[in-house]
Amino acid sequence: MRPTLIYASLFTAFVLTGCGDGTSVTGQDRARQGATVTATTMAAQTVQPIIFSGVIANYTVTKTDAGYAITDTTGAEAPRTVAATARLRFADMSMAFDADGNPGQAYRLYRAAFAREPDAAGLGYWIGVLDQGAWLYDVANGFTASNEFKTLYGGAKTNRDYVSQYYVNVLNRPGEPAGLDYWTGVLDGKNDTLGGVLRNFSEGPENKAGTAAAIAAGIRYIEYGVRYPATAYPLRAAYQQSTTTEHTDFLTVTGTCPGNAAFTYAAPAAVTFEGQPATALSTAVDVGLSNCTPTRRAWTQTDYYDGNKALLGFSRESLEYDVGGGGLPATAKVGDKGVIATQTAYASNTNRTVIGKRTLSYALDADGESANSAILTVTATHVSTANVTTLTMTSSYRVGTDGSLKLLTVDERLSGGAYLIYTQDPTVIQPAKLTITDTVVGTGAVAQNGNTVTAHYTGWLYDPKAPDMKGQKFDSSVGGTPFSFKLGAGQVIAGWDQGILGMRTGGKRTLLIPSTLGYGASGAGGIIKGNMALIFDVELVSVK
Repeated sequence: MRPTLIYASLFTAFVLTGCGDGTSVTGQDRARQGATVTATTMAAQTVQPIIFSGVIANYTVTKTDAGYAITDTTGAEAPRTVAATARLRFADMSMAFDADGNPGQAYRLYRAAFAREPDAAGLGYWIGVLDQGAWLYDVANGFTASNEFKTLYGGAKTNRDYVSQYYVNVLNRPGEPAGLDYWTGVLDGKNDTLGGVLRNFSEGPENKAGTAAAIAAGIRYIEYGVRYPATAYPLRAAYQQSTTTEHTDFLTVTGTCPGNAAFTYAAPAAVTFEGQPATALSTAVDVGLSNCTPTRRAWTQTDYYDGNKALLGFSRESLEYDVGGGGLPATAKVGDKGVIATQTAYASNTNRTVIGKRTLSYALDADGESANSAILTVTATHVSTANVTTLTMTSSYRVGTDGSLKLLTVDERLSGGAYLIYTQDPTVIQPAKLTITDTVVGTGAVAQNGNTVTAHYTGWLYDPKAPDMKGQKFDSSVGGTPFSFKLGAGQVIAGWDQGILGMRTGGKRTLLIPSTLGYGASGAGGIIKGNMALIFDVELVSVK
């Protein structure tokens, strides 16, 4: 399983999460849930988008004899004319005009299958699938296998029922007897599939004419995995909405001390904090460990907020802290980071039990699995008066543009070298971040972005209980032909692009790669399941 399979989930008889099924999951997940596409492919299509710096609402689109005129109404950019086959990428979404190409075909098929306008993320995903070489016929078969299609056509008992509903849903009219007879005969004779007939309806001249007006001013979509710089995530509201709902997160603990943990969030309470009204949000943490001392750790931590949801103070067990800062920003974009608050022990003897400092910081990174979510990490660092870091706790969340928030992991590092990693699912063990270990420092050329590098490698599934955390071996080039690729060009998984950068020829490295920098939620083939972390031993053979 070579690490080049960054799009492995698109072409290996896999399950793609949805062509829209009406569930509560959002964006990219709704776009793919429940659809399966076979391995039939054609040549991949590479289309370089034309980049515009503003959000799409700032531009007008006018059809011309030469293509389309794009005008920035704010005056920040000069007007430009683009070809009818061009792809445009704005700061918050993308646009295409190619009605006969992949964008138009994906739009029509999506609308034909589900009798509704495509959601932008789902449409962008399927345009990407077609760009990568999938046949429209196979995508259509995947759509008819989806949950939403089955629900929409739940009343169809016979092939004639399906054909009759195709006429209504796709062409917006009852079917004529000759057409009903013909397509029913095709299905009854097993000369085509439900998806194949759907594709014929979708790409027929009547549906093309019927959808032409809807896409005349451009097909809007969100490209899969693209980091749109203007996308804002409501961090403060998402975090508080999650913590103000009474619930318990049960997590599995790995690392130095295996075990289990429960994070129980209490309902918000109205209190007085330092003489002013406040809201207290408390979390009770109970950790049980199997082979460490102590075997059980339990504590309650409370954050205090003012009426504007700004952070006032923090307490953990008998330790209470003042706050300098204001908590998470109201909104943030991918790449944003900063200090949330610096909390120092109270000067008042009645409140102070241990002198020290607690710094809270945050970072928002691309999810890599969806254009509608990002990964929020919140890090709390405890420092003693001797400037010794006694505890670093990093919590990782998936935050959505819709304000949803899901706790993924908690990584706790103690001053004695012990560490605990809390994960939501016992089968999904994640390291906190990409870890690079040089076992042999090379002496030759340095690998830089743009270089063609050649390397031998061996890959294992990450298993914190196995020797050196190397679980099942899934691939190796050792003893065979080394692997070559262009560094930094996205030809390999992100963990390789980042992990080999700066390596010298002749050197050997071990890369511990979390799934967000590997194969993500889709996995790759039968061995690498979704959300699996990986370990690679890499030997750099040459740099050109």
